[in-house]
Amino acid sequence: MFHREGADRTDRENRLVAAFLAWIAGFVNSASFLLVGAFTSHVTGNVGRLANDVALGQPLSAVTAFVLIAAFFLGAFLASMAIESQFFGRPSRTYGVPMVLEAAILVAFIALVREGATVAKDMPALLLCGAMGLQNSLVTRLSGAVVRTTHLTGVLTDIGIEAARWFRYARRGLGRRVNVTLSIGPSSSVRPSTDKMTLLLTITGSFVSGSLLGAFVTSRVGKFSLILPALALAVAGAYGVAAGKALPDERD
Repeated sequence: MFHREGADRTDRENRLVAAFLAWIAGFVNSASFLLVGAFTSHVTGNVGRLANDVALGQPLSAVTAFVLIAAFFLGAFLASMAIESQFFGRPSRTYGVPMVLEAAILVAFIALVREGATVAKDMPALLLCGAMGLQNSLVTRLSGAVVRTTHLTGVLTDIGIEAARWFRYARRGLGRRVNVTLSIGPSSSVRPSTDKMTLLLTITGSFVSGSLLGAFVTSRVGKFSLILPALALAVAGAYGVAAGKALPDERD
């Protein structure tokens, strides 16, 4: 799953990674909202909150929002530095070790978080932001910017674009079958890629299912719900590390 990078990866490999990590991100995002009142898998909301807190003269809350944004950036930066420098060696280990680190960060959050605290008081939320920044950087580099898993804004935009392409293609086919012009302008005669739409729907479905499960489990067992994604990440990361040791020349 981690042996190849970028254009060398198959669509199936990208779908597997996308499904797994989008599920992780959705779970963590819902859990963090219930535990500390903050969405931690993306930056947009925290930027809006930072601006709002500054405008309303709430410095403590503004500082908290800034630290959450900085933590996301730092996680992405460190992951990319490790990948760029090939610090851990072969690709499987390069991507496996950060996933183990992400699992460790989730465990650290479990140990530090105080349930019921507000986001302005509970700085351990920055750990989850860092973990999500790390994950987004990791999967972006692994897939060659084809996959991003911690937010859905761009994914849903791309689904809309692909849906429009499919609609134009189907409209042309239907018009030819019934011998009726169904559009004013030309319709596309090129069949859109099913692989791209499948990948986008996989990310969306996995993120939503992870969010639902995260909210359900967290509402019942609290912060210990994060043991589930931490364990999943640890197993996947350990697999990557073990695969890197087993293959002496996995770049061929």
